[in-house]
Amino acid sequence: MKMLDKIKNYAEHYENEVRDISNQLRDEMMPELSRELFDEYEITGNRLRYEEGYFKRREFLSTFGLASVIWHKKEDIEKLEYVIKEICSEECWALSAHVKRLENPNWRMTIDLTASETGHTLAHLYTLLKDELSEEIKECIRKEVFRRILTPFMSAKAPAYWWEDATNNWNAVCCGNIGSTAIYLLEDGPEKDAFLERIRYAIEIYYLAGFGEDGVCEEGLGYWVYGFMNMVVFAMDQRLYNPTYDMMALKKVEKIAHFQEMCYFSHGRTISFSDGSSNGEYPIGLTCCLANLYKDIRFPDPIYARGFSGDRCWNWNELYTGWYWTKNYLEDVEKKIVEEPKPLLEEGTDFLKDAQWCILRGKDNTALVAKGGNNDEPHNHNDVGSFLYLADGEVLLEDLGSGEYTKKYFSDERYEIFCTRGKGHNMPIIGGVDQKAGSKYRADAFERKDENTILISFAKAYDVSGVDTVLREISFEKETGSFTVRDHVVCDECVPVLENLVTRYPVTVHTGQDHKNKVVIHGERHKLVIEFGEAAGAVLVTKEPHVNHEAQDELVNRISWEVLHNEQNADCKMYFYLEQPDK
Repeated sequence: MKMLDKIKNYAEHYENEVRDISNQLRDEMMPELSRELFDEYEITGNRLRYEEGYFKRREFLSTFGLASVIWHKKEDIEKLEYVIKEICSEECWALSAHVKRLENPNWRMTIDLTASETGHTLAHLYTLLKDELSEEIKECIRKEVFRRILTPFMSAKAPAYWWEDATNNWNAVCCGNIGSTAIYLLEDGPEKDAFLERIRYAIEIYYLAGFGEDGVCEEGLGYWVYGFMNMVVFAMDQRLYNPTYDMMALKKVEKIAHFQEMCYFSHGRTISFSDGSSNGEYPIGLTCCLANLYKDIRFPDPIYARGFSGDRCWNWNELYTGWYWTKNYLEDVEKKIVEEPKPLLEEGTDFLKDAQWCILRGKDNTALVAKGGNNDEPHNHNDVGSFLYLADGEVLLEDLGSGEYTKKYFSDERYEIFCTRGKGHNMPIIGGVDQKAGSKYRADAFERKDENTILISFAKAYDVSGVDTVLREISFEKETGSFTVRDHVVCDECVPVLENLVTRYPVTVHTGQDHKNKVVIHGERHKLVIEFGEAAGAVLVTKEPHVNHEAQDELVNRISWEVLHNEQNADCKMYFYLEQPDK
């Protein structure tokens, strides 16, 4: 099936999903948000129970909001008005995990990601349905949005909040939503123009500074979607309000727009560095909008696009644009205003110098992604020098990505958690300790030796006395999907060097008579065979507990062995190749 036909099918299915879910919810009451649930994060560190109810309420808001916009039925409008009343009566629009009640007596007015999203959603619905909502509901929206969002922001000198000059997704989400809200609700004039100039300044000077010239989002693909989506919504609203100013015309923004397509592989698999995921469903509405703006945007397969019910947070911007921007794109393609969608490139190399990432794509849907960087990146994991490997949709060597978001996960104890520490990544452990967190723990060189070979020098990522050199060379064979990893460690004395690999698949270990070791990772479509020389001890496979982002308990396999020393040198050469699985 052609890519364009898949997008058309997606659009049809999307509307059907909106209709089905609105029918399911029509006779349901919204869950209550009790103070007990709100308190739970402070007491136990668990945020999921409160957020379950919170986001269920946003499901109601986004579902009946979009149903009303698409079909304008009385029954949907009436249900939406009930939902809006409920949302406006909430004690606090911010998530409990983002509220500091002991430090802030005005905590109910906290403006975080979800508070700004809620304000924007209500303001946008006010604008889209102005002639259909009752005067009571419209007044309720204006009152609460001004009270909780616009007035506090406008009355405080910039930067009013920590996120206003942040270089991560918080800036784009909060500033972008507040900026669009101002466009919808503030009267035209100098005050509104000054407000929008403040928003543009925050985004252009700070948020965009979080990206290198290569356009990589070091927070991970999911946060690229989240932050960039909200920035683009504001930029497009700003363009309509004032056509003389176009943030989307900035060269850096165009570069950032291509980040998504670099992160996707076959079977919908994605780069999972930082707090990312290897199963990233993409926002097709945003992709359609970008394809309307930039002629060389490429689409992942639409079967991996996130549907209406795919976002557990029920973010209005993504859900509305999933319908509106997709519809506009299809209309423009039909009118020959824009070109038909382009698929992803199947082979090639992306060497991303600023982020220190290298993405190597080979034949038969194989790929290897290596990183340097530093250990103070947004949503950081201590993983300088690590890599991941995929074959035909199977992530055979893992970057586990995000764990469950708890109080501990964002505390000083973060790097006690398996998925964020060195042992949870495909990288050497030196001196028996993980890499440390902080910007000084970094790669001091990340270079291309040739088209398919990467050199990473990262002794500085380890706080181990006497370690002078840690050099990793990765060579990828695009024809076969095989690759070689050579690690060279130089130290003043025999500091133990442990090779470390992580996979979700079963593992077997074979020790031969020729002093060669062989480890086999058993995927469903491929076996990944790892051959290396003699080790200083046994090759160990341990089961490591991991709680994933959905709070599900897993056991993942960690493969490790100590490297033999030759005086002050420790060298290990690992050869990785694919075989067909046993039948």
